[in-house]
Amino acid sequence: MIFPFLELEPTIQVNDRTRLSALKSFVTQDEAAISLVQIDPDGSTGLITVTSDQFLDWQYAASGTYTVTCRVTASGASAAFTDTVTVLSVAADKLFSTDADLKLHEPDILEWIAEGRNTFLNVHRRAQKMIMEYIRREGFRDTNGDVFTKAAFVDIEEVKQWATFLSLRLIFEGISNAIDDVFSDKAKRYKGLEVTWRKTVLLGMDVDGDGVVDDSEGIDNASTFVARR
Repeated sequence: MIFPFLELEPTIQVNDRTRLSALKSFVTQDEAAISLVQIDPDGSTGLITVTSDQFLDWQYAASGTYTVTCRVTASGASAAFTDTVTVLSVAADKLFSTDADLKLHEPDILEWIAEGRNTFLNVHRRAQKMIMEYIRREGFRDTNGDVFTKAAFVDIEEVKQWATFLSLRLIFEGISNAIDDVFSDKAKRYKGLEVTWRKTVLLGMDVDGDGVVDDSEGIDNASTFVARR
């Protein structure tokens, strides 16, 4: 039996490098070794042979949802596996922090980008999701009683520092290999800064959904209060 498999990022940004990996594909013991591995990154480019590396690094020039196909051949037979990638425009992604923000604190941070990527946009996206989950979990709602979305941050400067330090903490936690190593120490330091910025007294947000943050409109993170005056 042939079992093709794809590892991929489900959501990425336009023109951001990503890795489409078939490395976890396998065959059962009664099959000959895999002789051919091919990946079609978007349903239109066609199958690209990647037998040697068993992965394809790619970037998408336009937003949309793309079907990715991995085809594995062994003993003259083939099997395919498909998955999808959602590609967002910069505006739709609306990330709260950037790699440039990270470099202000860690000039050499880009040295730690994972293989198959050329940015930390995946980490910024994870940080954003964690921030929005924190706001939801703390019970903040807009004036209609709805859960806030990232669109409520009309001006991302309101949340940039929180997102930056959260992203730095995630990066150094990810590369730390010992409890007391230098990366662990950095992760702890950025965790402290993350919490400090999270406790901003009034976090400017659009709480009434009109697309504008009026004076004193936002959430009071210290008292779990939604303010609109």
